[in-house]
Amino acid sequence: MDAVLYVCAAVLLVALIIFVSRVRGRAQADDEDHHQQVVAAAAARPQPFTGERGEGMPRRRRNMGNRLLAQRRQQAEDASEEENDDTEAAEFQVSGKVGAKKQRKLEEKQARKAQREAEEAEREERKKLEQKREEERRKEDERLRQEEERQEEEKKKAKEEEEQREYEEYLKLKET
Repeated sequence: MDAVLYVCAAVLLVALIIFVSRVRGRAQADDEDHHQQVVAAAAARPQPFTGERGEGMPRRRRNMGNRLLAQRRQQAEDASEEENDDTEAAEFQVSGKVGAKKQRKLEEKQARKAQREAEEAEREERKKLEQKREEERRKEDERLRQEEERQEEEKKKAKEEEEQREYEEYLKLKET
C-alpha cells in the first residue's frame, strides 16, 4: 500500500514539473515576442534631428511666423491653380524641420480624415444599395398587387358569366 502511494505521489510530482516547465516556456516565448515588437516599433520611430545643435541644447528659432505665412500663401496659390481633387488625400507636411511628435500627429490626423471619408463613402454606397432594394421591393409589391387585382377581376367576370348562363337557362326552362 505504501509503495502504491509513493508511486502516485511521484507521478503527480513529475506531471506538475512538466506542466510548470511548459507554462514557463510559453511565458518566455511571449516575452521574446513582446521584446521583438518593442524593438521593431522603436526602430520604426523616427529619431529627432540633432545635427546642428548639441544634445540638450534648445532649438534655434527663426522667424517661424513669416515662414508659416509664406507657406500658407504658397499653399493657397497652389490650391487656386489646381482644381480640388477630392479623391486623393492631400498630405500636409510643413516645410523644413518637423518634430517627430508633430509629424506623427499630422499623419494620425490624415489617417482619421481618410477613415472618415471612407466611412462616409461606404455609408453613401449602403444608402444607394438600400434605396435600390427598396425600389425593387416596391416594384415587386406593385406587380403582385396588380396580379391579385387581375385574378379578382377574372373571378368576378367568370362569376358574372356563370350567373348570366344560369339566368338564361332559367328563362328557357320558364318558357317551356
